[in-house]
Amino acid sequence: MFGGGASLQLFRLFGFRVGVHPSWFLILFFWIFWLNNSFDDAITTSGQGFIAAVIAAVIFFGSIVLHELGHAFAARREGIGVGGIDLFFFGGFMSADRDSETPGEEFRVAAAGPAVTLILAIVFTAAAFGMSGVEGAVDAAFFTERSGTLIEVVVAFSALANTALFVLNMIPAFPLDGGRITRAIAWQLTGNRHGATKFSAYLGQGFAALMMAYGVYILITSSDAFGGLWYIVLGWMLGGAARAAISQSNFVTRLEGITAGDIMDAEPVTIPAEITAERAYDEFFLRYQGWPWFAVVEADGRFVGLAHRAAVEHATLHEDGSVPVRSLVADSEQVRTDTPLESLITSEPLRRLGALMAVDAEGRLRGVVTLDQVSRALQARLAPS
Repeated sequence: MFGGGASLQLFRLFGFRVGVHPSWFLILFFWIFWLNNSFDDAITTSGQGFIAAVIAAVIFFGSIVLHELGHAFAARREGIGVGGIDLFFFGGFMSADRDSETPGEEFRVAAAGPAVTLILAIVFTAAAFGMSGVEGAVDAAFFTERSGTLIEVVVAFSALANTALFVLNMIPAFPLDGGRITRAIAWQLTGNRHGATKFSAYLGQGFAALMMAYGVYILITSSDAFGGLWYIVLGWMLGGAARAAISQSNFVTRLEGITAGDIMDAEPVTIPAEITAERAYDEFFLRYQGWPWFAVVEADGRFVGLAHRAAVEHATLHEDGSVPVRSLVADSEQVRTDTPLESLITSEPLRRLGALMAVDAEGRLRGVVTLDQVSRALQARLAPS
């Protein structure tokens, strides 16, 4: 759904890191505390409420992980790097290393999570109807007194919880998945990505205001203080995320038109891929003292990789220095020369290495983009006129 902040890793699943924000432990406690008595009343055998609440919590948060895995797999198929999945106070969050670049990409990634939740809702509902019948499943889902066994009540409640999660996520209000789908549709219709973001974010702010107002109404008209505060806090968080999206869109709009090709060093020092390690060491690493690596290119300009000082030095001084330097290169992250500045700002490889190789559509090296160049471009574009 949305989120952020530091988290504690729980495990890795299908190559994705799954972690929890510290707030998750608080909501887990309240979840079990809040549902304990309700489950105990609904289950035909008394004294099983706590066990049922724990099982239901595991199933619910497991469902959220599967929801976010839907986003993660869709993002991976689109070539978007996934930093991991985090559970936090009100749901889950899949972190990506870049935003979607096309409306179709945005739609597919946003819709994948709710699609998984819908499947889970259908499966749990079918299981609940099969075990208890329609009327019995409905009674168990809403905790009617002594309405079913532990497994019947837990399954019926899980069906209701996943259905509610699907409906909530499909509300067309950013940053909910429905809001992202709305943004994708508006983006496709107008061709204006940032306008679509603002449109869906304004819907998100409106929905957040309604949710907070409903929370206040509950506080005033009923004794359910916990429920009222829940809606108020959730609305406040949704509204904050929507406002952040509008601010980010305004920021990105000011960077439009600047690409990696505009700010890169178009004449980087490169090593021909066919020369020996010994020549590369003598003519480049000894000549340019302090340079830790050089880009290696073929005769036609295609980028091969990076030759690091340690590898070339070791091959020259301790092994056969006659091997071609192309055999010693390490893979390096690349960007296309038409990559927008906004994508460079969030590039983790750029932060790690300090530079990225800028290549054209054929893979020929056209320049090098450094952190300093990105910083100077930001200062120039964001400076007051």
